[in-house]
Amino acid sequence: MDLLLEPIEAFVPTWGSPEEWNSAYDKLESYLRAHEVDSHLHRAYLNTMILRRVSRRWQNQTPETPLATLVIEEANLLLNEWFTLIMELPAGTSTNFTTADGRVALFLCDGPLRWPYAFLEPRQIPNDLKTAMSKSLMRAGPELQISNMVPRPIDLGLFPEIADDAMDVLNRRPVIKALIGWLIFLTILTYLFWMTR
Repeated sequence: MDLLLEPIEAFVPTWGSPEEWNSAYDKLESYLRAHEVDSHLHRAYLNTMILRRVSRRWQNQTPETPLATLVIEEANLLLNEWFTLIMELPAGTSTNFTTADGRVALFLCDGPLRWPYAFLEPRQIPNDLKTAMSKSLMRAGPELQISNMVPRPIDLGLFPEIADDAMDVLNRRPVIKALIGWLIFLTILTYLFWMTR
């Protein structure tokens, strides 16, 4: 709750157009909502903090990447640092591994609902959140491993084998095949004659 007592500083970007900053703000707002940051106050704080960081980082440069992309990249960077702090991972941990596992652990322990003001707040991480995420991470199971499945023929049971053997016999004896064909044809004609009388 320490963040609520901090003074609010006005943020006025010194580069980029207002439309770009508004679009970046909207994208970041959606991104934080996707992470279940439901508190309007905390979301506004995070939006301002992340936009301010992007503004400072690219102050005297002309980025080729759209501003909305830079803002989401900054949010991902902060998210990765936050997960690394919470899970106390080694410094050389892969970014994808940290962020993916961190998100899974956060959602499995209902972190955004139980600790609504802790998201991306590195100064005061509740010990309960650390413990819950560690347990969730262990419960999540092993890493995804890519396997190779070799296609196998479909087993249709005994009937197709019998039918296949019968067709082989009939193909070797064309006279019997013709007689059976005529017998089936005459049976159908007899049935139709009987039904129409």
